[in-house]
Amino acid sequence: MKFKHIAAVLAGAAALSAPSCDLNEKFYSEVTPDTFFTSPESTYAVLCRPFTHWKWYIGADRWYLQELTTDEMTCPKRGADWYNGGEYYRLHYHTWSPDDRFVVNTYDGTTGGISRALEAKADLEGVDYNAIGLSDAVKADHINQLNAITAYFYMKGLDYFGGMPIYHSVNDGLRPRNTALETYRHVETLLKNAIPALAKKSSLGAPEDGYIKQAAAAAMLAQLYFNAEAYIGEEHFDECAQICRDIIGGLYGVYELDDTWYGPHTFDNDSSHEAIWNVPSENSKVEWSWYFKYFYHNSSYVYFDIETAGYNGFILTPSLNPQGSYYTQWKLGSPYRKFNDKDLRKKPYRYLGNKRYEGMFLVGKQVNFDDPTKVCLGQKEYSGKVIDMVDQVARFSEVGSKYGSVAELTSTMADGEENSGIRLVKSPQPNLADKQLRWNPDCPVIRLSEIYYMLAECELRAGHKKEAAELINQVRARNFENRNDPDPVTADNLDEYRMLDEWMIEFLGEGRRRTDLIRWGAFTSESWWDHTPSNDKNMNRFPIPNSAISANNLIKQNPGYGGTAEE
Repeated sequence: MKFKHIAAVLAGAAALSAPSCDLNEKFYSEVTPDTFFTSPESTYAVLCRPFTHWKWYIGADRWYLQELTTDEMTCPKRGADWYNGGEYYRLHYHTWSPDDRFVVNTYDGTTGGISRALEAKADLEGVDYNAIGLSDAVKADHINQLNAITAYFYMKGLDYFGGMPIYHSVNDGLRPRNTALETYRHVETLLKNAIPALAKKSSLGAPEDGYIKQAAAAAMLAQLYFNAEAYIGEEHFDECAQICRDIIGGLYGVYELDDTWYGPHTFDNDSSHEAIWNVPSENSKVEWSWYFKYFYHNSSYVYFDIETAGYNGFILTPSLNPQGSYYTQWKLGSPYRKFNDKDLRKKPYRYLGNKRYEGMFLVGKQVNFDDPTKVCLGQKEYSGKVIDMVDQVARFSEVGSKYGSVAELTSTMADGEENSGIRLVKSPQPNLADKQLRWNPDCPVIRLSEIYYMLAECELRAGHKKEAAELINQVRARNFENRNDPDPVTADNLDEYRMLDEWMIEFLGEGRRRTDLIRWGAFTSESWWDHTPSNDKNMNRFPIPNSAISANNLIKQNPGYGGTAEE
């Protein structure tokens, strides 16, 4: 990943935090726009503030709320591990509270992103760009990138919590929450005004650098319209569809679908033809790396032939019951089974060298492909034995002691073992020989496949199943040898469940599942593995943290958590 300014800013931040021996120290009160903004680099130092926050925001708590609350991913208790006071149970069973740290951190992270963007905008608006060798067009681009990322954080707040307090300046006093509709309109206005002033991608495959171009802001506006019914009770699928057509048609820059399934995720995915907005990452510089440890077994580093032990936490929700039969009572979930057996992605992950790899799952016996003497050994229930990753959750190790036979086993959040569940390898791992490539894959935030799928769903909702199927199949084909898809989407097999399945298998683990389920009314109404629906639409939004209400008593709680409906 190439990202000149973001890397420089983070390196500069590290330098600023180091001890100084300069006796001619410049006092903070002397640092003014005239003394700080003396070069183009100084403007990027300010522009980067909300983007470095965004890099953190994309992962961790936000991902937990979007994935571990759904039919796609879970984090079961494994013996004495991963209970964590029941916080992962509460995500899975939809019994979270205003004090759960994932909720608190997400609210604070959202408002923190807004405040950083507004502060940076205030700083840059007063800068004479011409005096430091930059044009007025560059200034307009910078200001409107900040408007766009402000809109991004407000839209995330709308998605997670509903209406947010709308601030226009860091100098504004405390405000109550605006309604969801007011927040929606604010996001819409920010994006509509920003798009014309933003730079447009002019060269296919030019490296993405983390900044916001026209297509990224247009895609955000499409996302807003796409989920409008869930956000404000109004359908805006036609508006979403038109923006998607314009992005695909090149109105906002040049993009095209990648030829391979791994192109958007590989070690050089900053140059993927379908990359619209990526979190930049590069070894030893700006590393987007949190994702790795949480999925993989403590000994998975032996399988990968790389450093660093995993935490052995997150898994795909199981497809098989303890007796080895597929779950058929639920239409949602069972993500590993939903991948066709001929899907190239369904292979076990294997690094082939020189940035090449195949498959995206840890499944079966965890033995290194290149050196069978390197095996992933159990440390808990299967201590000293080769770990065999299974698409099941049950206490198989207790058959003969606690349980008389496999037929007696239960499968719940309390029944995990160290080998339970298939693990996702969406961001590839090199081996020790190519160690310098580690953390080079960017995190894709918006890619052209999403635009195709949004347009497909809009066509489906408009009754145009054939057109919807054709759009999805344009993406699906690359997942199969010679583009020969044995189970393409058709007008006959496409319904809301097939659409949700297609979203799941293409964007598995990319932090969007909850929003997709809500849009189809399934998040609180459908069952999946060890999850009974609440049938309470209030659970489509998370509670406002009690800490936020204590800090600003103008803020009111959401319905379902002690609050009342919006006026």
